[in-house]
Amino acid sequence: MRTTTAAFAVTLAASLALAGCEKAVQATGFIPTNVRMKQDGDLARAWTAKDLASMKFGKVVVKPAETTRPGAYGDLTEEQLENCRRILTEQLTAAFASMGTGGDRTLVVRASITEIKPNKPLLNVAPQTQLLKRGYGYAAGEMYATDGEGGPVVAAFMCTTDTARIGTGKLSETGTAEQAAGDWAKAFRDLFSSK
Repeated sequence: MRTTTAAFAVTLAASLALAGCEKAVQATGFIPTNVRMKQDGDLARAWTAKDLASMKFGKVVVKPAETTRPGAYGDLTEEQLENCRRILTEQLTAAFASMGTGGDRTLVVRASITEIKPNKPLLNVAPQTQLLKRGYGYAAGEMYATDGEGGPVVAAFMCTTDTARIGTGKLSETGTAEQAAGDWAKAFRDLFSSK
């Protein structure tokens, strides 16, 4: 009886561990390594230069988002990844649209979706199939901004987003990444709000 209980506990723990990420994915090197990221909650890290002043930027250029880590996106197709990149680029462009009315400098924003564990929609249809979160995935992204095209990094942000139990993101393979894009863009833009 004791062996059966122990085996069940190990199986349950393994299932929960594989269900989602629930901890921040490590930096991949997309953000320059000299940037010292600081923990910002459980699943995010952020950094801003001490002399960051958003009012000195008169223009914002958002580069197309990237997916640069082969094998880090499950079995998603190139079309699905292109859609995720497009959504992240659009969300960043919208978030930074209100910035860029001040000075003579150009802020260049770069972003990468560094990992996606796709959701399994068929496992997320009914509440009882969601119990162990077996169909849940996660998405991780990194972004940074430079003062000009080749200038120094002025801000950086990285975040891992788990699939939410309540919401529609769990109903498609890329739903978590698509919904996370807006949250990441807003959080990154917020780094400039108080500067």
